[in-house]
Amino acid sequence: MGGGGSYYDRDVTSNVYRGSNGVTSVAETALQQSYMDPALSPMNRRLVCNAGNPLVYDFDETGSMGILPKIIWDKWPGIVGQIVARKYLPDPMMSVAATGDIRSDVSPLQMADFAALRNLDRWFKRIHFEGNGGGQGSESYALTAYYYAYLVKMPKAVKPIYLITGDEAFVPDLYASDLRDHFGGEHKNISAREVFTDLIEKFKGNVFLIHRRYTGATTREGWNNTSIVGQWTEVLGSERIIILPEDLAIGDLTLGVYALVSGARTLEQYLEDMRTRPLDLAEGVEYKPQSEKRIKQIGTALKDLDEWVRNRKPTRSKAKSTARVKELPNETSSSKKKPSTLKI
Repeated sequence: MGGGGSYYDRDVTSNVYRGSNGVTSVAETALQQSYMDPALSPMNRRLVCNAGNPLVYDFDETGSMGILPKIIWDKWPGIVGQIVARKYLPDPMMSVAATGDIRSDVSPLQMADFAALRNLDRWFKRIHFEGNGGGQGSESYALTAYYYAYLVKMPKAVKPIYLITGDEAFVPDLYASDLRDHFGGEHKNISAREVFTDLIEKFKGNVFLIHRRYTGATTREGWNNTSIVGQWTEVLGSERIIILPEDLAIGDLTLGVYALVSGARTLEQYLEDMRTRPLDLAEGVEYKPQSEKRIKQIGTALKDLDEWVRNRKPTRSKAKSTARVKELPNETSSSKKKPSTLKI
């Protein structure tokens, strides 16, 4: 089957086409979208997923992520193809989201419909890989989390998984005016901490961050790699933060999260899967094994997650006391009111 083969709209791009920067010429050619497709706009749009295994994959596509977003695009057929081939999750449906900065970007929040894994590429092709960002060390991850925590329904969810890939901090406070401007409807001011708490509950504990090391200088807001990881640890816990060893490991690491969290594999079993998986999953390419260096990297990166999965206790849902979002009006007001003070 290769990585995606006939299962996916396109196959894994062969390493033959990879440039010195790690990105293939195929990705460079394909990702030329210069605007956000309206179908990805979250404005006045609510999603429903009736699958037992709803997955959300939210990746930061801003400039500080370097080439990683394009590498994700390159490797995505292999990721979804292996989820199916190895039976890590039965009949999942996934919504792909791309997050930027609502203060500076043209396309800061892009959310795809939930779709069968074989149909995801039709959404990936619509994403605007803007590569911008505000430069202050934080992005709008919490707004994306808000959307999936409160504006998406998953009535039949058994094993939902929400996976973020990013390198920066999240904005600590969400304002009703921003939520209204991007999502429509009526909202209240809320802290990012509360959003992530509710997101973790909704996804039955399965909210994780694959953290790409922040390589920029300390920002004027005080963000550097240490403080960024510290902020995420406060809301997710250290067990839900997985450190990406290098950009080209993103496919193996992402697959490992799904394999372990689903309960389909232990870490040892997943590393054995890696040993039997070709280094290059593209069709018609001579077989080469995965390197022991990469297998060791992934084993180290997933060690804490494996221990947490083995020792975790079943989560219990608790009733919400109040609804955060009112029903959408027929027409959304065009007026924009900003708070007198704004934290960025």
